[in-house]
Amino acid sequence: MRYLVTGAAGFLGTAVARRALAEGDEVVALVRDGARAAALEEAGATVRIATIGDPNAVAEAAKGCEVVVHCAAVTSHRAARRALRWTNVAGTENVINAARHAGCARVVHVSCADVTLSNEDRVNWNERRELSHRPIDEHARSKLLGEEIALSQNGQGIEVTALRPAILWGPGDRTHLPGLVREALPSGLRLVGAGKNLVSTTYVDNFVDAVLAAAEVEKAAGNAYYITDGAFLEAHELFGQLSEAIGLPRPRRGPPLGIAYAVAWARMRLGAGGWWPTDVVQRGRSTYFDHQSACADLDWEPRVTVDEGMRRLAEWAKEVGGPEAIAAMYRAPATASSVDAEVAAAGGERGG
Repeated sequence: MRYLVTGAAGFLGTAVARRALAEGDEVVALVRDGARAAALEEAGATVRIATIGDPNAVAEAAKGCEVVVHCAAVTSHRAARRALRWTNVAGTENVINAARHAGCARVVHVSCADVTLSNEDRVNWNERRELSHRPIDEHARSKLLGEEIALSQNGQGIEVTALRPAILWGPGDRTHLPGLVREALPSGLRLVGAGKNLVSTTYVDNFVDAVLAAAEVEKAAGNAYYITDGAFLEAHELFGQLSEAIGLPRPRRGPPLGIAYAVAWARMRLGAGGWWPTDVVQRGRSTYFDHQSACADLDWEPRVTVDEGMRRLAEWAKEVGGPEAIAAMYRAPATASSVDAEVAAAGGERGG
């Protein structure tokens, strides 16, 4: 199998590319910064430097590939609306069209569980459950729109599958973990109330297993799937184990959900630091997503337990230098101006 992996220098993209290479497949790694993909090139990947804002460059990279794994995305809910729409929406459309033009058989689109994010509990939710209103923030809305665009193209000369991870975690996380560690270093992560809400998680290797399965299973075409670890964890348990693995102070009790949410709205309107509404919902609302459709259709199941994942995370944290070193990996959310160069390089505002 020959894969094109977009966002191959990121947390998930790197994991997908490395696994595919380890299994004897060929990988074309699409990255914006060649220096960040040097290790992948050494491992045997063919590196192509381009952005998903340029469909011609993506199509050129996709030539000869059977499957495109679309990992590139803006992941922060604090990123500028322009950056979210340019990457998560227009960029996804570009990737699908480029893959079709290059003659690829399938696209595995990395979506996220936040496509149904709202200030409500989502327990025992499956892919048939939808919100009766728009998701809570611009990031979630951009991911939902990107997923809808991707799946709408299934059967139009290409097969498309969308996968929805919950909280993606594990060793090598330079995307979400540095921000959590920065927050926790002074006195521990703050919970919402006592942290008794359920939290769904997705260990990176479990998700990579699902990606590679979705690349080959015929019945996956046209469908979206929640992919989780299947563990019943409360927030205080998850963040307690995470803190212990990395070497952080224990999480601390926070304000009740209602108060935290109201204060967060005020902070967001003022552009202040601290929690915004999405932070409160993600940390304080219960989530438990039903992944049985993925188990049945993809012949997949989560093979790495949370305990084993925490052990591997602890080893990685020690290898990279501990919590201070992880915090130093933090990157500020994308701004509107940060996409201007990509827009110019792609020849202006266009999708598809």
